[in-house]
Amino acid sequence: RSALAAAALSAALVAVSAFGAAAQDAGTAKVRVLHASPDAPAVDVYADGAAVLTNVAYGVISGYLEVPAGDHHIQVFAAGADAATETPVIDATLTFAADTMTTVAATNSVDSIEAQVIADAPAPTREAAQIRWVNLAADLPPVDVAPDGGDDLLTALTYPAASEYLTFAPGQVDIELQPSGAVSGWVAYNPGGVLVAGGSSYSEFIIGAHGDGAVRVVTAIDETLPPPSAFVRVLHASPDAGNVDLWIDEEPVATDVPFGTLSSYIELDGTHHRFQIYPTGTDPNAEDAPRYISTILFLSPGQVGTLIASNTVDKIQPIFVNDAPGVVTDKTQIRVINLVPDATAIGAGKIGKDAFVADLGYGQASAYLPLPGGKQRLVVDVTGESGGGTLEVDRFDAPKGHAATIFVIGSVAGEAVDAVVGDDDAGED
Repeated sequence: RSALAAAALSAALVAVSAFGAAAQDAGTAKVRVLHASPDAPAVDVYADGAAVLTNVAYGVISGYLEVPAGDHHIQVFAAGADAATETPVIDATLTFAADTMTTVAATNSVDSIEAQVIADAPAPTREAAQIRWVNLAADLPPVDVAPDGGDDLLTALTYPAASEYLTFAPGQVDIELQPSGAVSGWVAYNPGGVLVAGGSSYSEFIIGAHGDGAVRVVTAIDETLPPPSAFVRVLHASPDAGNVDLWIDEEPVATDVPFGTLSSYIELDGTHHRFQIYPTGTDPNAEDAPRYISTILFLSPGQVGTLIASNTVDKIQPIFVNDAPGVVTDKTQIRVINLVPDATAIGAGKIGKDAFVADLGYGQASAYLPLPGGKQRLVVDVTGESGGGTLEVDRFDAPKGHAATIFVIGSVAGEAVDAVVGDDDAGED
């Protein structure tokens, strides 16, 4: 069996070299192992003399192992065998090229065991799922793969061929394995359905012994896209707090940030993150270190928002707003947020035109409002208990299809009201 397996592996190496075995000295490759020999015992897998997988049962596929690109001595023993004294059932050198993904499958009956080296080339997209089928049942005649009761997806899939990846909507995919042509005594195998998700690529390995009526499918995830990032920017809008340092998840992100500064969007994974704001020069590890803000944001994948340090320093507070303008292609979209603690009302409009925002109280944000795209000349009216005034916003460009927020900051009593304009488009600043 060892000689037969080695010969089979040598033949399989042709497939490996076909998709590039040149990068021997650099980079890594991903390799996984599938036990698809229906009457073989559980096995241990060795690579370069070291056990990498133990007690792998029939029908089990490992996760991907990251290995240095190049040649590797692969041996497969019956589970529990002494690798120093017993003969492996598979013994060969395989070459894995850099940046490739490969499935190595032990197939056929144990007295004719052979290895198949299958190139995995997933290319998942976030909106859809990918599935391919691989026929690893050695005695199975060519099969057609079809949805239950539907038209064929694949025809005449032979052992040991792999199909191309096909695209499916996320959800349940049910298929039948039908004989490709007339096969006496065989109608179809129904291996059941698989639930697939957008952003993932799958392989369905057809394994078993047709002669025993025991053909089934092993489903493996080839690749899954990471969840979309979240994007958060930070605005220092506390008028008397002085310069500050920003930390995220106990790491410094920005130092000596002056009042009125709006950061670029910071890319984060869509989980929870701690944001801390200190007076500039503070050692966060020092006992009794002064701290203005410490808050945890629970972010969702794809979320975009702004964290604002607002109010006077004795009342400083975090305000978080989502930046989600929606899609409007023929207009620009403008939003106004009142961050002036002593302003009782704020209005805004284009110069010489009626106001499009009125009576906006402290901490409130207007809806996104559509305006003609291009250079914007806006005026903000501020009313407070100690007075008020009119602020002309510096001319800024907001073309069609884009969105912007006008953050009104400062103090009415201090006669220092200003506006900070931020571009809100999907984390691009």
